[in-house]
This record gives sequence, C-alpha cells and structure tokens, in this order.
Amino acid sequence: MNFAVDWVDRVDFVKMREMRVERLRKIMRKHNLDALITFRAENIRYMTNMRPLWWPISFLSRNASMMTQEGRPILYVTSGDAPRCRATMTWMKPEEIRPCATMEEPGIVDSMIKQFVESLKEQGFTQGRLGVDAGTFVMLEKLKAEFPNCEIVDGDACVIEAKAVKNDEEIKLMRESSIIASIGQQTAIDHIRTGARNCEILGEVMKCFYSFGMEVPQCNLIVTSGEETAPLHRFASDRKILPGDLVFMDLGGCFNGYFSDTTRTVVHGKANDMQKRIYNAVYEEMMVVHELLKPGNTNEEVNIAARNVIKKHGFEEWGFHGVLGHSIGVSGLEAPLIGEIASTGGDVFEFEPGMIFSCEPAILVPNVPGGGGVRIEDTILVTETGNEILSRYPYCEELLG
Repeated sequence: MNFAVDWVDRVDFVKMREMRVERLRKIMRKHNLDALITFRAENIRYMTNMRPLWWPISFLSRNASMMTQEGRPILYVTSGDAPRCRATMTWMKPEEIRPCATMEEPGIVDSMIKQFVESLKEQGFTQGRLGVDAGTFVMLEKLKAEFPNCEIVDGDACVIEAKAVKNDEEIKLMRESSIIASIGQQTAIDHIRTGARNCEILGEVMKCFYSFGMEVPQCNLIVTSGEETAPLHRFASDRKILPGDLVFMDLGGCFNGYFSDTTRTVVHGKANDMQKRIYNAVYEEMMVVHELLKPGNTNEEVNIAARNVIKKHGFEEWGFHGVLGHSIGVSGLEAPLIGEIASTGGDVFEFEPGMIFSCEPAILVPNVPGGGGVRIEDTILVTETGNEILSRYPYCEELLG
C-alpha cells in the first residue's frame, strides 16, 4: 500500500467516485432507466464507495443503494455498519446513509421496500422504468407491489456495462492490486520446499496480502500441488510438496475495492517431459491472448485462436475447462466474459480501451507423475494502442525449458 505523500499525484479518490457515478448516470440513460436499485455488494460499492462487511457467502439482503438519473445515491447499510459509514463516508450526506434491516423474512422485506420507495419518491421517482440488479423472489415481488405504475426491469446489464470500462483512477488501483498479487506470488514461491504443506504456503500469502492492505481474498485462493493439480483441487489442502511436483497458485485480492487475480504454476525441482509439454502449450495459448486482446478484436476471435492452440497440441480433452477469461474490477469475476461462445451463448463484443480482463488458459491432465495441471493467469488492461499486462510476475523458466 502506498503512503499519501505531497510530492506526487497518486489515486484521486474524489475524482474516481464522481466519475463512476457520472458514468452510471450515462449508462442509465442509454438503458432508459429512470431509477436503479442495487443489492449486489460490488454494485453498491461502485455507486456509493461503501466498503462492505465481507462475508464468506454473498448476501443480497443486508445492503442496498439507489439513485435516479439526476439524483444523488442513497445508501441503505446493514444497521450495525450505519454509524461507521455516516462517520467516515464524508462524500455522502449523513441523511443519505440509512440503516437496513436484514431482509431475510417477508415482514422485514416489506418494511424495507417501503422505505426504499419513499427514498426514490424523495428524488421525484414515482413511475417509469426501475432497474434492479438482483434480489430474492420476495424482494422483487414486494417492489412490484409497491410500484404498480412502474416497469421493473433488469438493471444488472446497466451496471455491468458501466463497470466494464475503467477510468484512469480505477486503473491506478488495478495496477496496485496486481502488484500486491505479484508480491504474494513471490512470497508463495519463497516458501516452497520439500515437506511444506499447501495450506502452510497459502497462510504466508494471506499474511503478506493483509500486511499490504488487501481487504479480502479474490476467491477461495488456491495453492495446490502434485496430483491435486489434475483434477484441480480449488483450495489449499494439507498435502506435502515433494520433489518433481507442480505447484499451482491462484492468488489475488481486493485492494481499495479493486480485485487482482493471477495464477502461476511452477515445479519444485526438476520437471518431466509431459509437464514441460503441458506448460508450453498453456504458455503459447497465453501469448496468443496477449497478441489479440486489443481494441477492434472480439472476444470470439480471441477465444477461437486460443482454443486452436490447445487443439494443435492435442490437449482438447483436458483444455476446454470453462471461460478463458473474465472482466475484473470491483468484483473478482464479472461480465463480460471471454468463453465458450458457441456452446454457452455468450455475447460477442469488441474490446475497448479501459476494459480489464483476467485471462486464465489451463490444461489439466490427470495421472502425470508430479501432477499435470497447469494454469497461467494474467490481468490485462486494454489500451488505446494494444494492451498492458498488469500481472508482471515472471513465468516458470524450468517448465518453459
């Protein structure tokens, strides 16, 4: 985490907040939304800059934010957090931050929805198109009942489009978050030794992350090794690392609201020929992504070109394991996606400057001595002239040969 200093401009948080709200208003107009209610934690943060109380599961029932095309955002925050938010979120007026009861029972939902309705009426919204990003069935039904003259429509697409293109201040935070992730990778590698446990190495990474100001891990972070790389164990077990093992590390976290996500696979000791073959195929796939993830190209073109590398190397059975990449920002994984478009129906879109993607080609071959699961993951910013690789930790020279 950088200090606040007087000798250089760093992140301008005031400017960032203002730019995000203005972009949200612009995209609301594009989607013809007169008002917007958000329940997703990442969308609430985008609209209000409220740091959430992170839970190991996603809650749609504890916080909410709302705004009209012209009005200021209103935040409803879980009641235990309301005093803290009023005391620290000085960019919002105290009366714009209101306590929210946990909307897990129909009676509580009814009471809170009535309050949301009154808040929107204060901003002049009584009829028109109301976008909602998510919610339980009861929450959506209560909203429809309280707004009989309104059309309740999908608001998630609006926020996804707004978040997809980052402003300059957001990009600064993404760079910083990615640097911390790279430091975490180095910390993990520094602790790899014969007999070290996967969970022990992840513990050192978590200590590193929190010491640099990370708020929360990007996901259930992965440090796995040997045969647990294929099929992939998406956690850190108590397995002990042995010579000749692949060590697969998917690491990242949230820094000032912005997520990093990076994966490196290394070998402890000497790699065998199959491990090198797998790694080089994944590396070649990533280099194709680096080459094509630029303005004017589409996610479909990148996806097809990358998958053709897998076919060329004969790893079709083990290389088509899901999305090739995903957008990343105030959420650790969000749309738009670079995935299996033909089979899953994903949208085709052109890359634009300011978009940031976490791209993660992988080939997971079981029954390889020392493990045959390899993934490389880079966070990539689309620029006006090409791209910038934000995850700058080097690849494994031993596996590249």
